[in-house]
Amino acid sequence: MTLFRQLTFAITFLIVCLMGANLVVSVYNARGYMFEQMQVHAQDTATSLGLTISHAAQDKDTAQINSFIDVIFDRGYYRHIFYRSLTDDVIVQRELPIVVEGVPQWFIDWLDLPEPSGRAEVVSGWFRLGELLIVTHPGYAYQDLWRIFREQLWLFFFTAVLCYALTGIGLRYLLRPLRKVEEQAEAICRREFPVQDNLPHTPELRRMVVAMNRMVQKIQSMFQEQVDLTETLHRQAHLDAVTELSNRRDFDARFEAFIKSEQGGSAGMLLLLQVGNMVGFNDAFGRDAGDQCLRSIAKVLQENTSTSDGVILSRRAGADFCAFIPLTSEAEGHELAQQIFNKLQCINWFGEATELLLHMGVAYDDSVTLDSQLLSRADLALRTAQQRGPRDIEWSAAESERQEGAVRNAGEWRRLLQDVISERALHFFVQPVFGRDGKTINQLEVLCRIKDGDQLLNAGVFLPMVERFAMAADIDRLVIELLAERFKSAEGPQLNVNLSPSSIQNLEFVSWLTEFLQQRPAFAQRLLLELPEKALAMNEVAVREFALGMESLGAGMCLDHFGVAASSFHYLQSLPLQALKIDRCFISGLQDNADNQFFVKSLLQIARSCDVSLLAEGVETEAEWQQVLQLGLEGGQGYFLAKPAEFQGEIA
Repeated sequence: MTLFRQLTFAITFLIVCLMGANLVVSVYNARGYMFEQMQVHAQDTATSLGLTISHAAQDKDTAQINSFIDVIFDRGYYRHIFYRSLTDDVIVQRELPIVVEGVPQWFIDWLDLPEPSGRAEVVSGWFRLGELLIVTHPGYAYQDLWRIFREQLWLFFFTAVLCYALTGIGLRYLLRPLRKVEEQAEAICRREFPVQDNLPHTPELRRMVVAMNRMVQKIQSMFQEQVDLTETLHRQAHLDAVTELSNRRDFDARFEAFIKSEQGGSAGMLLLLQVGNMVGFNDAFGRDAGDQCLRSIAKVLQENTSTSDGVILSRRAGADFCAFIPLTSEAEGHELAQQIFNKLQCINWFGEATELLLHMGVAYDDSVTLDSQLLSRADLALRTAQQRGPRDIEWSAAESERQEGAVRNAGEWRRLLQDVISERALHFFVQPVFGRDGKTINQLEVLCRIKDGDQLLNAGVFLPMVERFAMAADIDRLVIELLAERFKSAEGPQLNVNLSPSSIQNLEFVSWLTEFLQQRPAFAQRLLLELPEKALAMNEVAVREFALGMESLGAGMCLDHFGVAASSFHYLQSLPLQALKIDRCFISGLQDNADNQFFVKSLLQIARSCDVSLLAEGVETEAEWQQVLQLGLEGGQGYFLAKPAEFQGEIA
């Protein structure tokens, strides 16, 4: 029972006791007053009647005595009137039974009003003629007392209701700080940290609110310090301090993770850029100017690759830069590389006297795998460009000969994807996400394939074309519709479905998904929608609104490839997330990388304070899995635990 109800009931009990006691006292006081009045009235009537009938009694005129007594008795105020002679013979007797109309018997039994009586002697001169006895009838007294009781009772009810209402209003106002303290505690669970500005006047409540405000501020400060420290160390370990691009180690880890992930096998270009005579530039213009030069180069790379998905930019060492850019065609790669090179030559290098040497080597492959050796080929192309002149670019296409027709043009890709959507020809693979025991399947990540002749193409191959032709919302809708048809059981592991960031910005898709899940609440409970972390940087507002909408429908939200972005952790304070999946670049070789271990452990502390599960992606070896368990993560997925398997039927 709430404190408000307890106080209300306690005050109500006190009011009832006080008003009940007041009612009883009032009725008994009225009873005593009426008894005294009836006693006096009976005595006065007996005295008066005795004088009235004295002459008739002396003359022994019984008829006249009866007449005088009847006048008094017929008014109904008296129960008995007796006139006795000196020898105790009853000369006149009148008696009225006790019948009280309109008064319940329990009330009569409760009060039990005595019957007052009056006595008087009938005399003539000094001679006694007889004795007169009058007993008052209590009927009118009971009726008056019953009327008083009802009036007091109605007054009691009215006063009680009024006091109850005023008590409720007063308690609500008085306990308002407690409700706000409760709201503060709930807000802390939601990673919000509100402070009560209006302090209550009650000293005890005021001290409690002040203490709660201090605690909220302390928790917020501790959480923020932990987030800031983790982000700072993460940036120091993985980002270049001057350009804020990835450092060499981070680039290599992310590039390897890309190749091993579902995106592996797609087309891509690797670009190596080297700026010569930076030592002379620093000597001529100073190190600050040299740093500004490096930042200008990084800005050109960022601006010209911002529209590409999955880009990895890095300053590898000194004035050496590297960029991996997933592409859709070799021609597009040629155009982009030449565009970057041309813009780099337009940079103002602080005067014409110092001209920096710019060399670029580019390697392309229409299927980026570990065997593509993009980095070696790009390095060879860079050496070739350096030998030809002060500013040059060299292109290296795939060394392996392609079969005729193996590479589709844009029109063929569009027709293939349109056929997939119209024929609903998606093939599903599922990869389990295991709990800490390595056996319990908590989630199933749904992976999509499309058929191209006799070959199944993974998402990394066809999704860039899906985004290019603005078909992401159509593909995502088809995936969810097919899953709702095939996963019909309400029981079982959650279904992890990857959505495109562009889909959640599509109002038509969001409206359809909301209505679709409203009609299928059981399916919504099993659905865990995954977005890449980069979606937050693209449109944080859209992600937040989408997450809140899905939470209200029972579906969960998860961020995958987490940790790659530079400012990731602040989002955890307010987004309604169920899980985070750490990017596989942090899991690969985790057992031998102290920096990544510290990052994962710090992220785990933040996630737990936000009630978010932390999972590992890309667990490839037993050593990595054992390190994941040792750090305390809730689970993970990867080829070591289970490979993706084609979905054949209903999975409960």
